[in-house]
Amino acid sequence: MTAAKPHLFEEGQVCEFIINSRIQLPPDDENYFVLISSFNTKHLLQEKSYLDYNLQPGQNIICRIDKINCSGKIFLEPEHPVYKEGNVYEFPVISCEQIITSEDQTETIIIVEDYRKHKFYVNVTNTELQNKKMISCRVDRIKKGKLYLSAEDHEQIYDDFKTGVFFDFIIENTTTLAEDEEYFVLRDANNKVHYLRKKYYESYGFSVGDKIKCRYIAQPALFRHYLEPEHPFYKIGESYDFLYSGMETYSNESDEEIKMIMVSDGNEKDFFVNCDKLSNIQILPGTKIKCRIKDFKMGRPILECI
Repeated sequence: MTAAKPHLFEEGQVCEFIINSRIQLPPDDENYFVLISSFNTKHLLQEKSYLDYNLQPGQNIICRIDKINCSGKIFLEPEHPVYKEGNVYEFPVISCEQIITSEDQTETIIIVEDYRKHKFYVNVTNTELQNKKMISCRVDRIKKGKLYLSAEDHEQIYDDFKTGVFFDFIIENTTTLAEDEEYFVLRDANNKVHYLRKKYYESYGFSVGDKIKCRYIAQPALFRHYLEPEHPFYKIGESYDFLYSGMETYSNESDEEIKMIMVSDGNEKDFFVNCDKLSNIQILPGTKIKCRIKDFKMGRPILECI
């Protein structure tokens, strides 16, 4: 097996890029910006999410490495021209809505508007805020140009959790923190509340009232992934049989062609696996491949073949 190549980027890193050009890509002929990094690597940025940023070829822009997925694809988030994560701003209240969650509970959501007249959901528990014309909101996250807001009085949790250690939580409820984005409400042993994006763990069978263990993986923030629940079946460091389902070829950040094995857990879920020794040989679909669980990320196992 060949040695793994070092990554030039890490999630959360902030880097400068130059907008080299604009292209259209099939099948929908969507517009993308071609960005060039200081390492001379090329990256695509979907234009439609940033129409109000006034981005143009020839500009130098600052981007956060927002995500690096299992195949190594890098997702960039340009610096917002007005709002900064972690800062508090005044937003006009447009309306209030009553919504029904998947747990059949009613929640009140305030609709606010940014300077571009774009509307955003803010979940509030303080009924006094529902009658205000302006409310102070913290920008907890910006993703694909969209603001993720919480009321200023919404508690942010900064505990002394130790990275990599499991802690006990109780699933107290579910709540909608952004439009169409439900979270499990978790309460820890110190009676503090945390949030876990529900859609990543549908297959875990979690229900309100369950006691679960979560590994602390990052600095807490309301809309960020900083807890990883214990998987109901797979264990980190253990090996399991998966079924070969195909191969995908892509270009990495250094524009090198990389082949990634795809395997299935037998339940119509496919996962990437690093396996250089199998990337150049013929394998029949359904062939068993033994893989070790290296880690989990948003409910998906990170695998290596053995």
